[in-house]
Order: sequence, then C-alpha cells, then structure tokens
Amino acid sequence: MPYQKTAKDLMIPLEDYPHIPYWFTLRQAMAIIREAVIKFEGQFEPRAVLVFDEKYQLMGILTLRDIITGLEPNFLQETSLIKMDPSLTVLMGDFCGPKMKDQSQRPVSEVMSPIKVTVNAEDPITKPLYLMIKENAGLIPVMQGGKVAGMLRLSDLFGEISKMVLGE
Repeated sequence: MPYQKTAKDLMIPLEDYPHIPYWFTLRQAMAIIREAVIKFEGQFEPRAVLVFDEKYQLMGILTLRDIITGLEPNFLQETSLIKMDPSLTVLMGDFCGPKMKDQSQRPVSEVMSPIKVTVNAEDPITKPLYLMIKENAGLIPVMQGGKVAGMLRLSDLFGEISKMVLGE
C-alpha cells in the first residue's frame, strides 16, 4: 500500500502556532515567541511567527533572524553586509545597548520575510518536502479553503521520513 500522509496530517494547527498582527512591535513578537516555548513546556520552540493583516490574511513570516537583524546593527543588514573579521564585532557593542531597545519598537511589518511558497492541506508530504528543499525553508504554511490551516516544519517531515527509513 502506498504511503498516503498529507500535509494536514503532520502540520501544527494554526491555533497552536504563534501568530501576530502586522502592527506588533519586534518586542511584542519576542514575547510571543518566548511565551510559546513556555506554553509547550519546551517541547516546541518556534523559530518564526506568522504575520497577518486585519482581515486575517497571511502577510509574511517573522523569523528569529528577521528579529535580530531588525534590532538594527548596520553590520547585520544584508544591503550593507561587508566582509570583515568576525573578531572585530566586539567593537560594535552598541548592539546590546539602548539602541537595541529603541529598535525593538519597530513594527514587524518592516522586517518580516515574504511567504515564498505554500501547500494545500491535502497535498502529499512529498510536495512540501520538495518545496522546502528547493526554497531552503524550514517552515511552510498549509492552506485549506484559501486560509492558513497550520504550519509544517521540516523537522516534522524529517521525523516522518526517518520512521519510514528505519522501519518504525
């Protein structure tokens, strides 16, 4: 019998996945992520939050990388990324000072990443697996009826694949 699990079978339902409105600040997003870790007693550590508009339409995803980059340091901004000796970053101590707290008031909409791909709830798990590898994404939104139903993580797909390979 062929393997028949779908994206819906492995996804984390939207109500269990952290999500925020686009006007939240980076500081608020950080609190939501920390709260999610506590809520799931360390079993689930989100690496991103979904960002929605006022009509609950998916606008983007805010990754830990987006948050840290959004806290400013010019040397972390992609547009100004320069080659330098990593040991010189000690000279950029402002990053962990008052400027960082000021930058934490920026809206998440300024630094979130666009959603590159989505899958449908009934897609076989090979489709999200392929798209995640192709797009170098660790997460992918699962859609059902034109709305986000949940999130699928690469680690969940890996877990499922390892069960098949190891015969569990």
